[in-house]
Amino acid sequence: MWPPEALDFLRDLEANNDRDWFKANRERYDTHLLQPARALADSLRHLGAPHFFRPYNDTRFHARPPIKEQLGVAIGYGENGGYYIELSLDGLLLGAGIHHPSSVQLDRCRRAMDDGRRAAAFERALAKSELALVSPELKRAPKGWAPDHPRIERLRLKNLTVFRRREVGPWLHTPECDARIRSELESARPFVTWLREHAAGVRTSPPSAATPRRRRAG
Repeated sequence: MWPPEALDFLRDLEANNDRDWFKANRERYDTHLLQPARALADSLRHLGAPHFFRPYNDTRFHARPPIKEQLGVAIGYGENGGYYIELSLDGLLLGAGIHHPSSVQLDRCRRAMDDGRRAAAFERALAKSELALVSPELKRAPKGWAPDHPRIERLRLKNLTVFRRREVGPWLHTPECDARIRSELESARPFVTWLREHAAGVRTSPPSAATPRRRRAG
């Protein structure tokens, strides 16, 4: 859980976003934002090792504030997915899965979706998650897939993630905060497990001439 001072710091940062101000207030950031996040991440070690994103934005190529106005933590994140926590004035964001998967990962997962048994396992994993699947970004069927495929909604996904954002409030400063985070991230474990198995190419094979990818799966 984060103390009320964490939100006070974020409000002040929003009004004073420059490196000199942040340097002068770095102790507030470390004490009220980073230390509670480290304690939380330690309680989530069973999901993987944490990675704390640096507070500085790269302003060399994009016009953006020099300091990030959120605290981001990845848990157990690797090439084939993991978990994410982000605190900002916009709310507490929890996520899991693969953000911006590669074309190879998408292709592997789509081929898994083309198999009824593996697609059913995906749906079971998704049903257990307290986090919601992102909406499909593609307006049409991806190249090589039939528009009337029975799982076309899944095939049109480009981000393989589930998420939930909660508004900040008094609950953030109570043990309820940590309990919610643990419950919701743990509920997404079957989803992440499915992605790690299939995005990594386990038990998948390239489509053959005898089984064209344009077929409709049953």
